[in-house]
Amino acid sequence: MADNNSLTGEPATSGETDLRQQMAAIIRYKVECDDQFGPKFECKQDAPFDLQVSQNSSAQVDVREPVFEIITALDVASNRPKYYGNVWGMQLSHEQRVSLMAQAEERAEERSEPENKKPTLEDKRILRIGGTRMDIHSPWLLEAIREVVEFYPSQNLTGDTVTVHEPYCALVHYITELRDLKNRLSLDRVTEPDQEPDDLSVKYEHLRVLLEFLDPHVERLILPARRRLKKETPTTTFEDLWYLLRPGTLSYCTHDSTLLGCAIESATLVEDKEKETKKWTVKVWFLGHRWKTARMRRALVEIEVPYFEGEKSVVELPVYPRDYFDNTDGGERREKFQKRGAKACAISWDGPSFLSYKGNFMDKDGQEYNGPIVAETHILRREKAPENKWEFSWDSSLEYATPRSLEKAKDLKYMKPVGIDPKRLSRDLLSDDHLFLVSPVMIAFALNIKSWMPVHVDYMHDIGPPDYVPDANIGASNLRIIRALSHRQVSTKPSWSADFIKNKGEGVVVLLHGPPGVGKTYTVEKTAVSTRRPLVALTLGDLGKSEEQVEKELTKWFDLAHRWRAILLIDEADIFLERRKHTDLARNGVVAAFLRKMEYFGGLLFLTTNRVEHIDEAFMSRVHVVIGFNQLDREKRRVIWESFIDKLKREMEGKIRISPEAEAFVLDDDEMGSVEWNGREIRNAFQTAISLAEFEATEDQERGEEEETVVGVEHFRQIMEMSRTFKDHVDTVRKENDSEWSDL
Repeated sequence: MADNNSLTGEPATSGETDLRQQMAAIIRYKVECDDQFGPKFECKQDAPFDLQVSQNSSAQVDVREPVFEIITALDVASNRPKYYGNVWGMQLSHEQRVSLMAQAEERAEERSEPENKKPTLEDKRILRIGGTRMDIHSPWLLEAIREVVEFYPSQNLTGDTVTVHEPYCALVHYITELRDLKNRLSLDRVTEPDQEPDDLSVKYEHLRVLLEFLDPHVERLILPARRRLKKETPTTTFEDLWYLLRPGTLSYCTHDSTLLGCAIESATLVEDKEKETKKWTVKVWFLGHRWKTARMRRALVEIEVPYFEGEKSVVELPVYPRDYFDNTDGGERREKFQKRGAKACAISWDGPSFLSYKGNFMDKDGQEYNGPIVAETHILRREKAPENKWEFSWDSSLEYATPRSLEKAKDLKYMKPVGIDPKRLSRDLLSDDHLFLVSPVMIAFALNIKSWMPVHVDYMHDIGPPDYVPDANIGASNLRIIRALSHRQVSTKPSWSADFIKNKGEGVVVLLHGPPGVGKTYTVEKTAVSTRRPLVALTLGDLGKSEEQVEKELTKWFDLAHRWRAILLIDEADIFLERRKHTDLARNGVVAAFLRKMEYFGGLLFLTTNRVEHIDEAFMSRVHVVIGFNQLDREKRRVIWESFIDKLKREMEGKIRISPEAEAFVLDDDEMGSVEWNGREIRNAFQTAISLAEFEATEDQERGEEEETVVGVEHFRQIMEMSRTFKDHVDTVRKENDSEWSDL
């Protein structure tokens, strides 16, 4: 029966048969010597070197090719006369040093061997023992190793010869799988009668040689490490960290005080010989966004583990396999990480999410924020990404996962890196382990400060049903119209447009006009709250002054509002609305730019103004609804006072309260009712009265810390008198100015 190739199952060539005959199931030991005073040389033998004594080079060496070689690097020096070594380190003059070197060379020549004699360790002193490596030559053994090693990026397994450095991490980490393969090969040799014995025997024998070599190594180094890891409180030593941090292991790591789910990429020992320090640099990866695309890529970050003496609890390390902590909390933390990963993925697949945020931003300043956000996976290309306090190395070379690749990955014991593209992949195909690896940091637009900021998923919360929000100072019919228009714009169903030009006239523009503080802005805010849509509130300062600036900024804000299905408010938009003049070309350009952009905006746009009588005719034809607001009468002011009192009772019960006398004074007193406050002034007066009461409470030394603060009549009266005095002064000044103008 013909020989078969044990690597392919095909008939073996004569060259492959010769290789099997030339390669013995042996280990070759070799030392590579770097001689301080002579040429480099090497020594080989079929048994381990005893590097504590000089070696005799006459040991027999099998001429056949070994399965693998164990190679140790040595720094050596020729044996010198005793006095030479004693004086070499002394402070000598140049002449003395030259003389001694000449004498040493003469003695070396006297003792020199014939030129054709090969150097050995017999006459050498070992100065330093360097690293040891294994050079694997057997293609059968390499095939076995490649068959079981699923993921080990720091170990190159390609080529005809593969080098593995001591402590042989990749082989030790997969030693169980190698032993299982050896057992299967042993059975296959018996149960495969159609194959020549040599086909599988070679692979089996070479694998056996490797495992027999590794067994003492495992027993001496690895078994103690395993025993420490199996203790009630698992521990490890600094030297054993490579064994704990196996590549592909799902782990927890602390990066910049933030706990992440990650997978181990590699662990490298870094030694600084000058400072005599050493540390482990552990490279980990997780899935994150680069904020320029919705796709998730592998983000790499390095975690440093400084040197420590003795044993240390595994969970006290800055990076450790997650199982060691999951055993202590029943997997509660792991489940939390998977849930936040699912939350981030929901945004990746479903698009922008309108949420509330309470916590610190993940920028360098760590600014605290409490307000609405729009969470995103990426920003517009023309937008500048915010500064992120984390610096990652992004792997853009990975292929994106497919349903087939994810299905195959389920059988792997260790996590392999992969890219995720929501456009190509169903969210349901992601495993819990993928969710565990998703970064908790995303990009979001903070609506209150109108800035893109990095945010943490844990601080994001759904916006629930709105609390009680009082009706605005607007008639019931007008309120119904606004509700209908807002419903049309925020609905996900496509709406009909009366314009024959595509993408033109699909939006709705609502103009709110009236004096200050009568509820124009509040009406828009209430509409946003009731529809649970983002409100993008802009002022002239957000849009610039030149035609180019205005057009650029309007394009940006209109695009964002349309993408988010947000309600857009331009408050006090008088400069855009006022009638154009031939003498003011700059402002005419600004108005023209505004009209152009407004024509193609597809969302819900609110504009407010105090000067409706000066509106440009071209603008009026582009407005869908115009709603006017009148000055507040006494009854409407009373309703506003009541709404603030009710809000205080709901939110500050047991901490701050309005006395019955003060409540009656605010709502029913004629003197109070005669003050013609607008809604904004009422809010400010109410807040100021509370601040006065709180300040007086801090001055009362007999008052307990938990005692309720009471807002009394005197607090509101002070505010009322101050406001009335100011209003009287303003009226007087205006009358004097009017009188001066009438005399001209």
